[in-house]
Formats: sequence, C-alpha cells, structure tokens
Amino acid sequence: MWAIKEISHTIELDLEQDKQTIFSNFSKSYRQQIRKSEEEGIVIEINNDIDTFVNFFNNFAEKKGTFSTSKERIIEKKEYLVISFAKHNDNIIAAHSYLVDKELKIVRHYQTSNKRFEDNLNKNFVGQANKYLLVTNLLRFKEDGFKIFDFGGYADKTTDESLLGINNYKLKFGGKIVECNNYYSLPYWMVKKIGVLFGWTGTV
Repeated sequence: MWAIKEISHTIELDLEQDKQTIFSNFSKSYRQQIRKSEEEGIVIEINNDIDTFVNFFNNFAEKKGTFSTSKERIIEKKEYLVISFAKHNDNIIAAHSYLVDKELKIVRHYQTSNKRFEDNLNKNFVGQANKYLLVTNLLRFKEDGFKIFDFGGYADKTTDESLLGINNYKLKFGGKIVECNNYYSLPYWMVKKIGVLFGWTGTV
C-alpha cells in the first residue's frame, strides 16, 4: 500500500519541568496577564458539557469565518477529549478542548473559542482569560502525570500574517518547535490536497 509522507511541525512544552520553570519561561506579558486574570476572578472549570461547548464554539467559528464543530464529532472522541471553560460571574468567556493520550502521557490543544468578537467585552480581558484557561489546564495536566503538552501545530516558513501571529502566540508559552512525520494513504492525500485547493470547509 502506497503512503505519502509529509513533514509538519508543532510546538511542544515539556511538562516534566517544575512549575516554577514552566511559568518563568512564559513571556513577561503572559505572566502578567495570567496573574491579572486570577485577580479579576476568572474561574476555570473542567466540564464536559458538550451542548454548551458546541454552541459556544460554533458561535465563535461563525464570527471568525472558520470551521465549526458538531455534537457528533465531540462524542466520537469519547474519553480522549477534555472540555474546559473560563468563566466570569458565571458567564463563559473562553472554551477549550484537549485531546489526551493517557498511555503516551501527551495532551494536545485541540479547539479554542472565546468572546473576543463580542462588542460588549474588552478584548484584552478576553485574551487574558483565554491564556489563563490554557495555563490552568496545562498545569492540571502536569499534575495528572502528563509529560508533553502539544500546542496543536506550527506553520513553518509561512508568510501569512495571521499564521505568524498564531505561531508567536504559542511560542510565548515557552515551548519548542518539533518536527512531525505524517503518513497518508494516496487517496486520502489526494482528497486532502483537493480540499485545500478548493477551500472546502467542514467540521473539526
């Protein structure tokens, strides 16, 4: 069976470092924002409320003009998916999902959504809550014995301003760029390339 090999990149953070080392490797501005979110009373909840997550995520995706998700896509991942919310006064500010491999002790940041497109909310406040959500979960995964936190991809050699911004956002958490080998069957690889060419959209 023929297979196509593609090399991709991601950013990984070593969770076997002590907490102080992990925190000190965040950018100074990130450390300040995380402390500010604590002071402002942001509450982090791990809560696999699928309906709430899907509605919140799809509202964000529609405003951003990106892929939506579905209840079925979430359910099919079973115990390998963890959902978490950042709340302020019981209002959801941000929501993340993470894919976990308990055998390999790796967790991957999967889906991100927040209220930065809401006119009635300060975008800096939302951004701080979003970072606080990620860091709180990252440290919880460390406490649960996970060894690697994967930030979910790195766009290597891109000139796209949006992707460069995402790369920079992830790197400021102190992770390292690593190379990944991916293998696809020829039919899947062809469908994947055609989808990119025609800009097909779907769910994540």
